[in-house]
Amino acid sequence: MSFPERDWQTLSRFKPVALERLCRRILDEVQHLVADAAEGESHRTYLALYRHLKERDRLVAECFDDWRRSQALTLLTLWYQHNLLTDEEFAAFSPETRAAVEAWQQLG
Repeated sequence: MSFPERDWQTLSRFKPVALERLCRRILDEVQHLVADAAEGESHRTYLALYRHLKERDRLVAECFDDWRRSQALTLLTLWYQHNLLTDEEFAAFSPETRAAVEAWQQLG
């Protein structure tokens, strides 16, 4: 499927919004990990934090680093899967693109 120009522009417009949401979510998770650290468990907490950030860094890369129009449907599907767009924002895409994303979701 060719990704329509209008949808590419919409995806580009929402990129900073989606990235901010994902980073905010990750920072909230980090705060929770640190807040739950028990006295005398600093090293264990540090290791958990390190693993968590490493895992989340892969997610950020997967969702944002391969910024090419040929990858647009994959990126939008990932954003949809990870709830990085509101329903209203997702509705800004063409019906064909939304249907393709939802079809990919059914396969995954």
